[in-house]
Amino acid sequence: MTAVVADPKAEALRQLERSARLLGGGAKGSASLRTPAHKSLEQLFGETRARAQPQGAAVALSAGLPGASRILQSAHAQQLDRDVADLALAQGAGALGGPAGGAEDQPNLGVREFFALRHERVLSNAVEEVHRSCMRSAERHSFDRIQADWEEAKSKIANSMARQRLGPATVALAVSGGGEQRELPAPSQDTLILECLAQEPVGRALLQRICNLSCEGCPAYRGELAECWSILYHVLEKTPQAVVCGSISYLQGRYADEVKASVYSASGSPLGGVPDNWALVCAFGRARFESDAFPSDVTQVWYAAYVAARAGFAELLSELPERAPGSGRCPAFRAACRQMAGRLRAAAPTAGAPDVPAPADQADLLSADPGGAGGPFRDALVSLLQGQSFPVSRRLEGTVEDWLWFRLHLALGQAGRAAPDLRQQLEAVRQDVAARPQSHYDPAAAARSPTGGAPGAPPPGAAHGLGALVDPFASSALALPGGSSLGVGIAQTLNFVKTLLLTAQFERAVQQMGLQDRCLQAPALHMALVLRKAGTLGVVPPAAGTCPPLDVAALVCEYAGRFRCADRLRYFQALDADERKKAVEQLLLGPGVLASDELLGPLDAAGQHQPGLLERALQQDHLGGSAEFAELCAKAGSKASERGQYREALRLLHMGGCHGEALQVLCRCLRLPLWREASAESSDEARLLAGDIQRFFTLYERNLDRYALPSRKFAVARKLFSARIFHSLCSQGQVEAALDTLDREQLLPLSVDQALGGEVDEELLPEYPRIVADYARALSAAAARGASARELRARVGRLQAFLAVQSHRVPLDQETLSSLASLALC
Repeated sequence: MTAVVADPKAEALRQLERSARLLGGGAKGSASLRTPAHKSLEQLFGETRARAQPQGAAVALSAGLPGASRILQSAHAQQLDRDVADLALAQGAGALGGPAGGAEDQPNLGVREFFALRHERVLSNAVEEVHRSCMRSAERHSFDRIQADWEEAKSKIANSMARQRLGPATVALAVSGGGEQRELPAPSQDTLILECLAQEPVGRALLQRICNLSCEGCPAYRGELAECWSILYHVLEKTPQAVVCGSISYLQGRYADEVKASVYSASGSPLGGVPDNWALVCAFGRARFESDAFPSDVTQVWYAAYVAARAGFAELLSELPERAPGSGRCPAFRAACRQMAGRLRAAAPTAGAPDVPAPADQADLLSADPGGAGGPFRDALVSLLQGQSFPVSRRLEGTVEDWLWFRLHLALGQAGRAAPDLRQQLEAVRQDVAARPQSHYDPAAAARSPTGGAPGAPPPGAAHGLGALVDPFASSALALPGGSSLGVGIAQTLNFVKTLLLTAQFERAVQQMGLQDRCLQAPALHMALVLRKAGTLGVVPPAAGTCPPLDVAALVCEYAGRFRCADRLRYFQALDADERKKAVEQLLLGPGVLASDELLGPLDAAGQHQPGLLERALQQDHLGGSAEFAELCAKAGSKASERGQYREALRLLHMGGCHGEALQVLCRCLRLPLWREASAESSDEARLLAGDIQRFFTLYERNLDRYALPSRKFAVARKLFSARIFHSLCSQGQVEAALDTLDREQLLPLSVDQALGGEVDEELLPEYPRIVADYARALSAAAARGASARELRARVGRLQAFLAVQSHRVPLDQETLSSLASLALC
């Protein structure tokens, strides 16, 4: 009995020791962390240790272990078990998976805090896993998208480079299974623009309407396109001098607007009522130099003159020597202002503008200001009046607009009104523009560095330049070579296109827009049509070798090629009569025309057709109607025949009334090597061509007199058509039908009354070797099937008699000779 009781005591002691170690962390902590489980276990541990002593054992046995029963058999036993489990979980958290040194491994951490931290860790791991999964999914999606785009592009390239033996329309239909090609409808903005160009003369109202429609169709470049159209409005002139004056007027007007906006937006500008130009210049100068006494020195006086000249204030320049305080201390100031005012009046884009004034007295312009005052603004104006270059980018505000304004004024002054000289001067400006990369004009790619604080430098909030054309009053400017710039935050701008327009490089500007972004192809086409209608496109032609001339007709055809046939004809209305005919010919020879009767009109069984879109359009435009339609079809059909587009040629020549030529094309189709290839004959394109051959042969056979077809030509066509049927029956194993066709159509002159040597036989002579070869194989097949020996011998005898006479004109291959030798033994 004693031994039995000793083992439970030892086990109890061991378990209590483990409980003590388990409670060690909590026992060493503060009293606030001691839970009822701690206290109960400590009491149980103490009682058990006391009873483990020899004296306490007898007492415990006699007392019946009242303390142990009180603790272990109380109503809170289950709660205590849960508390103990929670304590074990909190103490063993580090061993269960938390990272070493983590927050969950703190010894005094409670159960709730432990699970809160574990919950946060689980959420963090879940978020990271989801993020990795999303990245993998995005990577797979991007790869699949790129792969699909590449496969589509590769397919288009392969189709465009494929050999088109039967014409592009046939190949396109064969690829698509013979169905109608799906083409996009034209944008509604394009339709309205074409209607406006056809009905209204070029003017401000037309340009404003076209500008709104063009910008609406390209929202990504709305502001940039509006600026391009504004430039285009100023340069739509018919002489080089007027074009340059329009560019100068635009640059001066933009600068004047920026000066006004800067003054009005500045706080504390003492402007009352409606300020005149002098008040605006003074307020602008006060903000630039941060001086209330502007102009107070010689440098500020010259700066006022530069701002007035840059903004195009010609009247203010004339009055400036009297209105600017301290101008009397500048000996060259009066002469420079008077001469510059004349330059501004000469550059005004108005009819009857005065000629460029003669150069001012050099002595007056070279008069030195006291102390070398005046700075770069005096040097810029004097250099411009003397016809000398000036480093604008290093000495002034350094924007593209300032540089263009100076160079255009300089070119206009050096050339006067002589157009050849002006073209030479303008070409030099173009070369300087082209010498710099396109990124030079784009604030996203140009180098960025803060503007310096030199006297006269533009303060923040008033900078201008091509880099700020989207927002004319943004505090950004695009630098010229050697200058600094601040980007406007636009990923890609049309600054280079604007520079090309301002320097009369219209052809290159249109081409640059089409190359920069696909969505800009429509606005580029609109600008090309407006420039052409206004007569500006060829006023200042590009120098030889710099830029190819702009072919507006080709641009229209290329752009309209993606749309439906009905929409293409609307685009062609913007072209001249000769260009429209060429465009229609290209349309008739293009892919997809035969897939639908929409353009040409459907053909019925009798060969008649209903007027299609093309014929109705010609009638509406008063271009001849049916007669013009027939002429276009005839010319396009001849070109299609020369290119090997036989399906197009058959239909176009028939609709053009050239039935004899259509019959010749029909014979050429029947002689194609295509029918000698078993794999090619079963292709989709071969089946489509075979259907057209059957259709037109049946039509002409029934209407020989109606179409006035030559009997000899039709006899040749009939023999070729019958020969093709004979070969097809032989390849299909229909021996009886093939022999019946040979006899009925007399494909070989085997009878006595058929003498070889007529015109029809001469035409068919190249076909005889193949006919003889198939005839010999058909006879061998008939012999194998048990045909009549007498009939076979008769056929073989006639064939051998024919070949004996014409063996030098009908060469045979070895297989055919072997077949004939075996037939002779039957």
